[in-house]
Amino acid sequence: MPRLTILTQYFPPEMGAPQARLSELGERLVDFGWDVDVLTALPNYPEGRVRAGYAPWRPVAEQIGRLKAVRVPLVPSQQGFVSRLGCYLSFAASASVLGPSLLERPDLLYVESPPLFIGYAARALSLRWRCPYVFNVSDLWPESAIRMGVVKPGLATKLAEQFEVSLYRHAAGVTGQSSEIIDAVRAKAPETPTELVTNGVDPTRWGPAKATPEARALLGGEPGPVFVFAGLLGLAQGLDAILDLALALPAAVRGRFVLVGDGPVREKLAARIAGEGIGRVKLLPAQPREAIPALLGAADAAVISLGMSIVGAVPSKIYEAMASSLPILLIADGEPARRVLDAGCGLASAPGDTAGLRANFEALAGDGRRRAALGSAGRVAAEQTYDRTAIARRLDAFLRSALRS
Repeated sequence: MPRLTILTQYFPPEMGAPQARLSELGERLVDFGWDVDVLTALPNYPEGRVRAGYAPWRPVAEQIGRLKAVRVPLVPSQQGFVSRLGCYLSFAASASVLGPSLLERPDLLYVESPPLFIGYAARALSLRWRCPYVFNVSDLWPESAIRMGVVKPGLATKLAEQFEVSLYRHAAGVTGQSSEIIDAVRAKAPETPTELVTNGVDPTRWGPAKATPEARALLGGEPGPVFVFAGLLGLAQGLDAILDLALALPAAVRGRFVLVGDGPVREKLAARIAGEGIGRVKLLPAQPREAIPALLGAADAAVISLGMSIVGAVPSKIYEAMASSLPILLIADGEPARRVLDAGCGLASAPGDTAGLRANFEALAGDGRRRAALGSAGRVAAEQTYDRTAIARRLDAFLRSALRS
């Protein structure tokens, strides 16, 4: 039985796309005959502090489902680029030093990026354990950081780009969650094997039947269709566009928004909602991941938003909305829009297209039959294209080919 170690800074009980994807893929790889361990950080995201119940400077091993997770210390932070850089580097150092003494030597490393600086740990552990690594790219760094304005182009980003390319070229393989990412990797490291491994979903966990009275009560009982956003309230999501839309809508247009989550812009959003009297928007705290299927099951539509064009970024919430039979109100262009439109499961407008967004909202809010038809098409796509088990089989085959190379 081959042994795989997943190296990632983010893992449950933290919420987020990488956490959900890696834990679910790990479980399925166990079904396919792998012995899977996880080397990760003490849970600290997105709060920016180690969670209660964990000693901040003490490694711990725990069982997450069927996966053994070894957690190592780091210097947590979510404020400011320099501080976050220290967080990333501290985890890379901690994983490199402590990992070999806390885990059995694997046959293969599967490395989750970003953060790109986890590559330092990947290199160190690959040498120490004398095993190859497969590098998974969920976002293209530093390109995404530059586009979001987190860093400015310069010497530091050029050095980061050189490090990025070296990681691809030394890897036994690279996986990516979007076609745009795979194309970018192939352009930079044409000799390295690549495989598209999209985010996905377990359709059995989602759907209108998952709705509960508690979820309906949490969303509220006001009239009109409910459009739900559930996830990270971050800079990249551009959620001010939703608040702007809510302010611009006349009272005669029915429909309202519920934003569920936590993150760096939550306080700003709350201040706007209160200060500008945006009654059409309700802000809820982050919910346990196991509660999200019920919330989506109780909703009438899903809102998925990116505030800017980021090459390769495809929000995982798309697949959860599909599986929940929810029509999607999408604010994004590029590959996210293509996936939604190809599946026929929603309406898309580009970031900054306020007129297009309003027209799409009014089209969905005012037509229940159209919402139902788009939602049904999304469910078909979740079952036929984005089922997590089928995606895991593709990853399993790619990882085994990396072992043989």
